[in-house]
Amino acid sequence: MSDSPSKPASLWAPLKNAPFRNLMGTVTVANMGYFMQTVAAAYLMRLWTDGDPFMVSLVQTALFIPPVLLLLPAGALTDVLDRRKFMIFSQSWMMIAAALITLIILGGLHNPWLLLALLMLFAVGYALNIPNQSAIWAEMVGMKDLPQAVAIYSLTNNLARIIGPSAAGALIPIFGAVSMTAFNAVAYIGVIVALLMWRTSKPRAPMTPQPWAFMLFGAIAFAKTSAPFRALLIRGGIFFVVCSIVLAILPIKAQQPGDFGLIFSFMGLGAIFGVFSFPRVAHHFSRDVIVGVAIAVNALSLLAMAFVDTVLALGVLTGIGGYAWFFVMSANQVGAQMVLPDAVRGRGMALVNLVLMGGYAFGSPMWGMVASLTDSNTALIIAGSVSLIALALTYKMELPKDRI
Repeated sequence: MSDSPSKPASLWAPLKNAPFRNLMGTVTVANMGYFMQTVAAAYLMRLWTDGDPFMVSLVQTALFIPPVLLLLPAGALTDVLDRRKFMIFSQSWMMIAAALITLIILGGLHNPWLLLALLMLFAVGYALNIPNQSAIWAEMVGMKDLPQAVAIYSLTNNLARIIGPSAAGALIPIFGAVSMTAFNAVAYIGVIVALLMWRTSKPRAPMTPQPWAFMLFGAIAFAKTSAPFRALLIRGGIFFVVCSIVLAILPIKAQQPGDFGLIFSFMGLGAIFGVFSFPRVAHHFSRDVIVGVAIAVNALSLLAMAFVDTVLALGVLTGIGGYAWFFVMSANQVGAQMVLPDAVRGRGMALVNLVLMGGYAFGSPMWGMVASLTDSNTALIIAGSVSLIALALTYKMELPKDRI
C-alpha cells in the first residue's frame, strides 16, 4: 500500500498467471461445493433426528473442532513439506470424506452420529488445507501481486458463500441432499488436476531439521520477535471477537429464518464491494489507516444496529460491516504474508487463521451470554464501544508494510 501517484494496481493482474487462474477457478467451485454440503448436512441432520435443535447445532461443531485442534500442526507441516503435494493430499482427503458421506446416504445408513463423524473426518482435511492454501498464493503469484490474489480469493469465496447455500436450498427438494455431497466430492478433482498441472519454477530450500515443539510453536516465537506481526494478531483478534456478535445477535433481532438469511447475505455483498474498491483504497492509504478506519466503521455499524429493527436497515448495516470486515481480513492475510519469512510462512498463516476462527468461536457465545444478561441491543452497544476503546488503545501498533 502506498501513496504513490502512479496508477493503482489492477485487481485482475494475478489472473494473467495461468496456474493461479486455473487453481482459483477450481477452488471457487470447491468452495461452493463446501457450502452446499454444509447446508445438506444440516438438512439431513434435521431430517434424521426429527428436528432436534441440539443435534442440528452439532453439524457446525463437527466442522469447527478439527481446525481449532489441527491448524498449528498443519502450519508446521506446510513449512516442512512440498506445499503443492501437501495441498493435493488435503484436497484428496476432503474428496474421499465427501464421497463417504455420499455413500452412507445412498446406502441408507441414516445414522446422525455417523454423519457427524464423517463431517469431522472431512474437517481434518479442511484444517490441513487452510494454512497451506494461504501460503501457496505467495509462492504462485509472488509478493507483488499477492494483495490482489488475496482480494480475488475473497471475492470468489464470498460469491461461493452466497451462491452455494442458495443453490443447495433450491436443488435439495429436486435432487436430494445426496446430490450436494456428491457435487462437493467431484469438485475437489478439479483442484487436484490444477495442482498437478502447476510446476513451480522456484523450488523451496529444504528446511533444517528442528525440534517438533519449535516447529509447532514457531509462529508464536516469531510473533515475540516481530512487533508488526504481533500487532496484526492483537488488532485482528480483538476485531474478530467483536465481529462475532453479528452471528450471535442477528437471529435474535431477526427472528424469522428467512429474514436472518437475507440480512446475513448482506455481509457477503458488503465484502464483495470491498474487493472491488480494494485497489484504489490500497493505493491511496496505508494499511494502518485502512484498518483503523475499517474498525471504526464496523464499530459504528454495530452501535447503529442497536437502534433499528427493520430487515432493510439491519441488512444495510450488516453490509457496511461486511465491507469493513473485508479490509481487516485482507490486511491480516496480506500483512502476515509480507512480514513472515518463507520458512515460517505456513505456521504464521495457521496462527492468523486460528486467531480469526477462535475469535468467532469464543466471541459468539460470549456475546450471547452478554445478551442473555442484558438484551441484544445493549450487547451491540457494548460490542461497538469495546471496539472503539480497543482501537484507541492499539492504534499506534504498526502493522506490517508491503515489501518493495
